[in-house]
Amino acid sequence: MGEAVKRRIAWVVLLGGLAGCCTGEEQKRVIDLASLEEIRIDYSHVGWGSSEEHFTITPSANAGKFVLRGRYETGRGRVVEVDQQVASDKIDSFVGHLESEAWTRAKGVHVLAQRLDRRALWGSVPEIHFSRSRCSPEELRLLARRHLGRSAIVSLVDTHYAHRISWMDDYPMAVVQVRWRGKPKFVMSSRSQKALMLPWDAGEPSDTPLEDEENWSVPVSLSLQAMLPPASQAFQRLDGISQMEYTMLSIDVMQMANKQCDALRKP
Repeated sequence: MGEAVKRRIAWVVLLGGLAGCCTGEEQKRVIDLASLEEIRIDYSHVGWGSSEEHFTITPSANAGKFVLRGRYETGRGRVVEVDQQVASDKIDSFVGHLESEAWTRAKGVHVLAQRLDRRALWGSVPEIHFSRSRCSPEELRLLARRHLGRSAIVSLVDTHYAHRISWMDDYPMAVVQVRWRGKPKFVMSSRSQKALMLPWDAGEPSDTPLEDEENWSVPVSLSLQAMLPPASQAFQRLDGISQMEYTMLSIDVMQMANKQCDALRKP
């Protein structure tokens, strides 16, 4: 076999290997953070009282390092000042998810449904008695367990996220700004009460956000959370579904079971 043929085969093998390693979910973006000037995260909440948190992430004096500075208020009202390093891989992860294609609602809801803790959901299912129900609370719980399959879970989560504001005395707002040297400023925001503050909207907060500019990316929320102090309210808001939300979801589950009961016991 001639040398030219050998080299051609070697290139085919090499290129085939590169294509195979960099397809689908395995593809890695190369993120250059050298021109990143600042990530600013502002969070506020109005409800039973009010609070504000402000954080900035900027390059440190040491090349390749970043510093988080800001302040937040604990549940007991103590103000905490923050001045600490942030691992560059956390910055890299957040920026990478921001630069990825925005997630659709369907994709976000599907992934959220997969993250739902079914044990926590069952633990929150209340003993509800529907005045006109043909089934007892125990029978409703049994029907709920039997019919709560994958598609029902997705439908449950989709209904839960139908409205950004679903209960009173809880009005959060987060605004994230990313500044690059020589590039336009990137801004995203959310007023969602729901877990992970999904969806994110392009630009500053608006009373009428555009659906086609929503981003339902779970990784964006989680990588943003990873850069914040765990004791901050913003961190906690970006966490998974809360116990209160599980209780609300469980009520929806019982209502679903009641419909199943009606279908089974029609006169």
